[in-house]
Amino acid sequence: MKYYRQIAFLFLLVFVSVSMATSKSSPSLRDFKGDSAKVWVFFTDKDTGGKSLSDAARRSLSERAIERRRKAGIPLEIADAPVNDSYIEQVEALGGRLLRKSRWLNGASFMLPSGLLEPVSALPSVKEIRPVGKYRRPIEPRGRHIPDAPPHDGDYGATLDQLELMGAIHLHDLGYTGEGVLVGFLDSGFRLTHRAFDSLDVVAKYDFIYNDTTVDYDSLAGDHDRTGYRHGTQTLGCVAGYSPGEYMGAAYRASVALAKTEDVDSEYVTEEDNWVAGIEWLDSVGADIISSSLGYADFEEDTPYTIDDLDGNTFIVTIAADIAARLGICVVNSAGNERGGSWGTLVAPSDGDSVLAVAAVGLDHIIAPFSSPGPSADGRIKPDCAALGYGAVLIDAEDTMGVVPYGCGTSFSCPLLAGLCAAVKSANPELYGYDLALAVRRSGDRYRAFDPAYPADSADNDYGWGIPKGPVAAGLYKGFYGRVIDAKNGEPLCGVMVNLDYGAGSRTVYSDTFGIFVDPLAEEGDPVVIAVPGFYIEDGLSVDGYGHAVFLERLGSAASIQVFPNPVSDSLTIVVYDSDRARFSVYSMDGNLVFDKTFAFVSSKRFRWDLCNQAGKPVANGVYLIRIAADDEEIIRKIAVIR
Repeated sequence: MKYYRQIAFLFLLVFVSVSMATSKSSPSLRDFKGDSAKVWVFFTDKDTGGKSLSDAARRSLSERAIERRRKAGIPLEIADAPVNDSYIEQVEALGGRLLRKSRWLNGASFMLPSGLLEPVSALPSVKEIRPVGKYRRPIEPRGRHIPDAPPHDGDYGATLDQLELMGAIHLHDLGYTGEGVLVGFLDSGFRLTHRAFDSLDVVAKYDFIYNDTTVDYDSLAGDHDRTGYRHGTQTLGCVAGYSPGEYMGAAYRASVALAKTEDVDSEYVTEEDNWVAGIEWLDSVGADIISSSLGYADFEEDTPYTIDDLDGNTFIVTIAADIAARLGICVVNSAGNERGGSWGTLVAPSDGDSVLAVAAVGLDHIIAPFSSPGPSADGRIKPDCAALGYGAVLIDAEDTMGVVPYGCGTSFSCPLLAGLCAAVKSANPELYGYDLALAVRRSGDRYRAFDPAYPADSADNDYGWGIPKGPVAAGLYKGFYGRVIDAKNGEPLCGVMVNLDYGAGSRTVYSDTFGIFVDPLAEEGDPVVIAVPGFYIEDGLSVDGYGHAVFLERLGSAASIQVFPNPVSDSLTIVVYDSDRARFSVYSMDGNLVFDKTFAFVSSKRFRWDLCNQAGKPVANGVYLIRIAADDEEIIRKIAVIR
C-alpha cells in the first residue's frame, strides 16, 4: 500500500511540475512544432551575491551613467543590477544557448531546442518564457519629396529650413548646440567618412549583430548587407553633422554613442532582443537622449503581437524604452511610416507613455502621407510631436561630402527632434528623461488651443502636440502663439505674412496651412500689435504663453463697422456705417452668451455697450468675443474688459 502511495505521489509531482511549466510558457510556444526556438526566459528574482545594490549596479553602469542618475535625483534600483549568473547557467546546463541578457527585464534570450521548453519552464528560477519578437524590417525611407521652396544658402546650407522649423537655429545663436550632452543611436549601421563627421565625438560604439565594435559594413564579420550603414549615417547627420555652408545637425556639438542593432537586408528578420541589448548598453555608457529611427510591425507568424498590444505595456521594446525614461533618459522614436499600409498605425516602441513619438510633416506643416497615426491601443494621443520628415535634407552616406535632398520618413523627423532635445538640454542641464520630453512637447504649436470651435489647432492623433519650438522648450522665451482668422468668413488665413510689433522691436513670421503662427522669441508680458497685409491691425494683446485666435477685418469690405476702444474700461462704442440695424452679441471665451441685442439706427449710426450682461449686471474683467452682424456684413472681435 505504501508503494502505491509513493507512485501516486510521484505522479502528482510530475503532473504539477509539467502543469506549472506549461503555464509559464506563452500560448504560442505550447504548440510549437519547430526544431528550436529563440525565446525570452524571464527570472523570478535577482541575487546580488551578498553585495549591496549600489555595488552590484556599478558592475553594469559607467561613471557617466551613475553621475547622470545622481544629478537627476534618480536612485539606483534593482533593475540596474545584473541578471543572476547562476540562473543563466541553469538554462545553459540544460542545453540552451545564451544570446542576450537584460538586466532591466531580469531575463535573457536563448536559442532552445523545442524539447527543452518544458524542462526550462520547470526551473524554480524561471518566471515566464515567451518568443523573441521577429519583425520584417526597420522603418524604411519613403522616397523623395521636392518642396516648393528652394534650399537656403549660408552657414546652414540646405539644412536651414528643417532646423528653422523647430527654432533650433535660435538656440544655436544663443550658444546651445548640444555640447556636454550624450546622444545614443539605435540603428542599422554608421559610416563616419563624411566630412560633416570630421569633428564628431564618438564616446562608444558597438555592433550587436556581430558582437564587435565595427558599426560600418564589415565583410570580415560576415556582414552581408553592403549598404546597411546608409540609414544610420543619415539619422546621425540630422543630429550631429557639422559642415558649415553645407550641412548642420540640430545639435552639432553633442557627443554620440552608436549601437548597430538592426540588419536591414530584406531577406532577414529583425529581432527585438538586439534592440533591448542596445538601449541597455546606451544607458550603461551614460546616454542622456536616445534616438531610435526603428520601429516594429509586420510580425512573423510565431510572434504573438497584434495592434491591440500597442498599449504602452506589452511590447518588449516598449517596456524597455519606458524603463530607460524612468532611469533619466529622454527616448525619442519614430512614429512609423505605416499610414495607408496593412499595419496602418504606430510602430513599437512609439506607443510607450514615456516615449516621445515623432510624426513627419513637410515644410508646409502638413502631415506626410505616410506618417503613422495614433492613437495608442489604450486611447492616448500619439504621436507626441512632429518635425520635418517629408523633404528633409540628409548627408550623402556614399560620399565624403555632399547632401541628399528631399529625404522622406519619420526616420528623419525623429533624429531632428532628438537633436532639438539635445540643444534644449544643453540650455537646461537639469532636465532629464521624460521631463525633457515634456518640455519639448509643451512647446509644440498645437499645445495651445486657440479656438475650441476649430479642432485643427489642438493636439490630435496625426500631429500630436505639433512642431516644437526650441527657445520655448528651453524656457528662454514664453513665445507668442496665434492663429489668424478672417473675421468676415471665419476661415484661417493661411500662408500670410504676420508682422508682430512689440514696441521695442518687431519680427515677421508666416502662418501655416492652418493659419497658425509662432514667434518663439517673444518675451512674456510684451504688448504686441499684429498686422497682416490687407487687414486692419489688431492691438491690445500681450505675450502670455496662451494661444490667441486673432480675428482680422479686411480693409474695405469690413471698414463699414468699427469697434473701439480695446481694452475697454467704461463702455464700448460700435459704429455701423452702411446699415440701418445691427445685431450685437457678446460671448465669454468658453462660448456662453453674455449679451445679445439688435439695434435700430435713426439718426446716429453709433451705439454703445455699457459692459453689462443681459440681466443688467456688470460683466467681470476678462476677455470676450463680440459679434456684430449688419445686413450681409459681420465681424467677430476679441475685446478685453479691464476696470
